[in-house]
Amino acid sequence: MKKLQLVAFVALIMLGLSGCEKVKVENQASVDVFVKAIKNAQGVTVYTPVHSVFSYNKMSTVSVTSPSGSTTQLINFENGGNSFFNEPAVSDYLTTTPTVGSYSYIVKFDDGEEKTYTNALASTVLLPATITSLAKSAGGDSVYIKWDAITSTHAYQLKIMKGTTQIFYQPAFVDGSVPLKTNLKLGFLLNTLTASGPGTYTFELSGLLFESTAYEYIQAISTATKDIAL
Repeated sequence: MKKLQLVAFVALIMLGLSGCEKVKVENQASVDVFVKAIKNAQGVTVYTPVHSVFSYNKMSTVSVTSPSGSTTQLINFENGGNSFFNEPAVSDYLTTTPTVGSYSYIVKFDDGEEKTYTNALASTVLLPATITSLAKSAGGDSVYIKWDAITSTHAYQLKIMKGTTQIFYQPAFVDGSVPLKTNLKLGFLLNTLTASGPGTYTFELSGLLFESTAYEYIQAISTATKDIAL
């Protein structure tokens, strides 16, 4: 997963803090752990835990301890220390789901104060979407991505990349139809996508499942990718 996507996930995870004052006298942080699922090069669904810690107060270090007792330092951070997270490598994904239970976070703030927070990971996962089509329209002026709806998902998110450059980002959106559609699609004008020139474009479609209808903390995320030459 690329850093830009994780930064986007951090923003979604921290919706519950959006009403807080940005200047805090007391050190406070919000933590979240969720399962991310992708399909590996062999087409097998694999999983990894993703951790995110956010605070309006600057943090210097963050460590997380799993229910099994293993401790990991979160070495990826953004905004000068306001958010810490882990950037999963391909080797971090396993065919077995992560350990469920309470994860403990030790957050050290810039002023030296340490605080401990917890967040629970349940066994629920979200399978990657099946992208049924990614192709130009019959007239050749648009590109459409079509996929089968993911059971139990609360929302979808789409990112389009050309190499390491983000071309388009669609924040979380829902299928508001009644009844829910079994197949969904999004369309894009070809000349808008290819403004930077011809090449291979990667569509990254993610499903998001939140812990509750408050939509504050994420329980599971899944991402499916498909390339198209434009």
